[in-house]
Amino acid sequence: MGNLLRAVLFFQGYFVILSWMPVYFKTIFHVNLREAAWFSAIPWVMMAVLGYVAGVVSDALIRNGTSITLTRKIMQTIGFVGPGIALIGLNAAKSPAIASAWLTIAVGLMSFGHSGFLVNFQEIAPQYAGVLHGMANTAGTFAAILGTIGAGFFVDRMGSFRGFLTLTSLLYFSSALFWDIFATGERVDFDGTS
Repeated sequence: MGNLLRAVLFFQGYFVILSWMPVYFKTIFHVNLREAAWFSAIPWVMMAVLGYVAGVVSDALIRNGTSITLTRKIMQTIGFVGPGIALIGLNAAKSPAIASAWLTIAVGLMSFGHSGFLVNFQEIAPQYAGVLHGMANTAGTFAAILGTIGAGFFVDRMGSFRGFLTLTSLLYFSSALFWDIFATGERVDFDGTS
């Protein structure tokens, strides 16, 4: 259940940021769409770099004796709390360069979730990892579709991105708390045969 909820928030945040950030830069900072594309593209490079770093750190923690459960909770907490804080910082940004820096931090730290929930499927239920991953991706993509459409309605009704970014931050924080309380790295008996 925790992985399913994590996937929902990951994809919701991921796709909303992916689809709305060029509009954000054009609307808030009045940059043309070509400039907005550059400000919006830099974070994805950081995601690739920090995704690798997260994997190395995760493996090192496990090799040095940290339990799998604690390792996954650490990685996922960074992947939730980091973007939540960065989106609050994005609300306060006064220039496109500062906004791009906050966005880069948010998207980069989001990649730590790959060493949190994404690998967790293989640990908790290796025989069902594909099915569980498919269910989580389906739920997450559905949330991403609703979130992307909902962001437009939310911004239109509120007249700014501020409330939407704050709401997304709160979802990240509450999801981190949920994950840290309920997540496990131990095998779960889905068959009742263990």
